[in-house]
Amino acid sequence: MSHRYDLIIFGATGFTGIRVVELLLKSDENINFAIAGRSEIKLKNVLDDISKRTGKDIRNIPIVVADSDNAESLAEMAKCAKVIINTVGPYRLYGEAVVKAAVENGANHVDISGEPAFLESMQMKYGEEAKKKGVYIVGACGWDSIPCDLGFNFLKRNFNGQLNHAETFVQLNSGVAGYSFNAGTYQTLILGIANMANDGLSKIRRAIMPEKIPRSLYRPPKRGKIWYNEKLDGWCLPFLGSDKSIVSRSEYFDYIFDNEPPVSEVRCDL
Repeated sequence: MSHRYDLIIFGATGFTGIRVVELLLKSDENINFAIAGRSEIKLKNVLDDISKRTGKDIRNIPIVVADSDNAESLAEMAKCAKVIINTVGPYRLYGEAVVKAAVENGANHVDISGEPAFLESMQMKYGEEAKKKGVYIVGACGWDSIPCDLGFNFLKRNFNGQLNHAETFVQLNSGVAGYSFNAGTYQTLILGIANMANDGLSKIRRAIMPEKIPRSLYRPPKRGKIWYNEKLDGWCLPFLGSDKSIVSRSEYFDYIFDNEPPVSEVRCDL
């Protein structure tokens, strides 16, 4: 299949989509890309605004009109792209249709989801078809969860001995104005908490990771959900994002495919 664009940024009128466009413009790579979203007018406004702010006229960048609620428009978008960078969240509401269109039409799909249920269910539903088509579904490519996954990988490979368990911490420090995050992130957080009891994650995980992997007899001490960390001089609680989900799957597949001893206990805290 011939794809017109190297990349299409879907959701280019949103907070993250605009940031992706700006970063691409700073890249030295010669990347042929288009922007996509529901409103052609808003997409044109984004190009106009970035052109004015940067002094670089990008108003000739191609525009693709596509809507998460319109399967036909998503299919047409996927046919045009080698890679779709999907920045439209919450992904539990709007993500699956884009993944489905990408896989069915031979496009790679990249997202910035931090939603374990979405990420793991996409592997369960579309992983085998993607493998047959020779395309990739690459999730959690934002703040969740690249630093954590690479950090565990680096530690395991540079540890003097076999790493039994490891723990990561995310520390948030506010500026003068206090804490803030965009509406999409807030909505994702609320939906994640509201659906924790009925996400069906246990069933999904049995489907995508059916084999048992060895566990060490040496386990870290148990503790409460909220606990004080003397080294950080602060209170901690389990991180509700995708970090543990991502690292646990990496450990599983490193063992299954490369026979690497897995880290028995993965903890990610905030």
